[in-house]
Amino acid sequence: MQKSRCAIAVLLAVAAGSAWAVVPEVSPEIAKATETIYKDPAMQKMLTELTSAENAQFRFNTHMEVARIASPSRSEMRRAQELTRRMVEEWGFDKSDIMTTPEGVIKGAGIQIVDGKPVYNVCVRIPGTYSQEKGAQSYKGQFPKVLLEGHIDTVNPPELPPADSPYMPVKLQKASEAVVATPAALAAIKDELHFDKNGKIIQDENYKKAYVRYASLDDAKKKGGYRIYVPGFADAMGNTTGVMTAAIMMKKYNIKPVYDIWICGTAGEEGQGNLCGMKQLYGYSQDAGKGNNALNFVANFAADSTSPGAGRLNYVGSYRFEIKYTEPAGYKQGDKPAPSALMAMTRSISKIADQRTISDTDKKAPWTTYTVGVSRCDDAKAGERSRSCTLMVDMRSPLQEPLSEVRSRIEPTFKAALDEENAQYGLKTGDKNAVKMELVWFGDRPAYQRPNYQDVVTQIFWQSAQTIGIDKVKELTIDSGSLNDNVPAAVGVPTVNFNIHTIAASGGGHTFNEWGIPGDYVAEGKRIFRMVLMGLTAAGYHTSDGQVVAPAADPIGARTTEEMFK
Repeated sequence: MQKSRCAIAVLLAVAAGSAWAVVPEVSPEIAKATETIYKDPAMQKMLTELTSAENAQFRFNTHMEVARIASPSRSEMRRAQELTRRMVEEWGFDKSDIMTTPEGVIKGAGIQIVDGKPVYNVCVRIPGTYSQEKGAQSYKGQFPKVLLEGHIDTVNPPELPPADSPYMPVKLQKASEAVVATPAALAAIKDELHFDKNGKIIQDENYKKAYVRYASLDDAKKKGGYRIYVPGFADAMGNTTGVMTAAIMMKKYNIKPVYDIWICGTAGEEGQGNLCGMKQLYGYSQDAGKGNNALNFVANFAADSTSPGAGRLNYVGSYRFEIKYTEPAGYKQGDKPAPSALMAMTRSISKIADQRTISDTDKKAPWTTYTVGVSRCDDAKAGERSRSCTLMVDMRSPLQEPLSEVRSRIEPTFKAALDEENAQYGLKTGDKNAVKMELVWFGDRPAYQRPNYQDVVTQIFWQSAQTIGIDKVKELTIDSGSLNDNVPAAVGVPTVNFNIHTIAASGGGHTFNEWGIPGDYVAEGKRIFRMVLMGLTAAGYHTSDGQVVAPAADPIGARTTEEMFK
């Protein structure tokens, strides 16, 4: 009865748009498993290393060396290749442990191509023992897996630089100075980190300025600290470096899970990346709105959130459209005027503006919004007008039903505006002199609200904080975020997103002047350890003295379709 009342309270809170909170009820089995794994000697050695000054410096160096490799969404191949190289040549993994290829293929994945493009994930496996057990269950030959992940793409630069200049500069500026306001001002900063011909950071005087840990921005200002500028400092290569470190530690300490654990740097979390990395891993087709989870993931732990304690348990969904209107050359029908691409676009904007969401009519309903984010036209030749204009529309909601409902009303306005503009000049859409419409891009982040805050991942997330003594909170909030986790959650695989990277301060996210200042390395080490502990609690663990901690997650993962996609 207590769980039922909790579920009802949560649903009421979601319906009212409130940021209510929950406290999971952890089962004795999960509590015992987490404690047992935590106390294991191999795990304690790992924790000691992760919280050491030497490992913290290794993480910082790796972070800077990898973050400077330009990695815009859908062009992450260089960063993925470098991480793969390090796994094999520096971090002790065998080539057979690498689950991804340079071409973007994952053997057995339920989808390989997303939005017509390859997906440049980088994944490594910590092999489990479950497949060798008598009576082991699998989904079409795929044994259970637990995923730990962080994304490797960044918003800036927006385009992949030429092969002869693959790196972004890592600039240093005194924290007491104002954040630079223009790309030119950023480029003019003289101090920057230096790297050798092999891409390794040089520990010179500038390095000594940069690598100092602080408690806060004020602390850095008072002590003469420096701001470090590089795209991906906070979003999300700091977190992803922590995820990769988790893989290194599991390999180094010969950690043996029961289920396989995959550690992935995922592609396409940002912008028009359209969550392609997770869509490949979970076999999610946005055309079908379903995922086959062909690889049989049973639990997902992600590092991307800015909230280490509460984490993210629910996920805001969005539909995004890029529509292009194009008119014939000459913009006349003989001596008659012809329909206009610009007017077709503005008609669509007008029609969209007339729409109302459930939030407009019911203030207690889930907050559902839409916006015309961008409207632009190509430059016109002298004496002519623009021949093509583009419209970008974004719709968002924490619940799938109102999101789908507003899409059902907005999407038809694109063609209705086109037909109306052509009809104004006595034309039908499709006629020779008519304006044409093209869907350039469609983005889908499925919405998800947890129906059950007692699922295995939520319990593990809560218990791991209690066991380690890091990021303990009185309750977990049920606020929603828009993250990689949208995909596994929508497919039905329990997931949580939290923060690993520990910084004194940061800013400029999603802009050219993204920056950060290193923070508490001991807390960061404990957070990386927490990710390992959570993954092992879900996957099961072979202790140093030969005990077997049973997996907390069931061996067959959830899915919303059996269909395989191209």
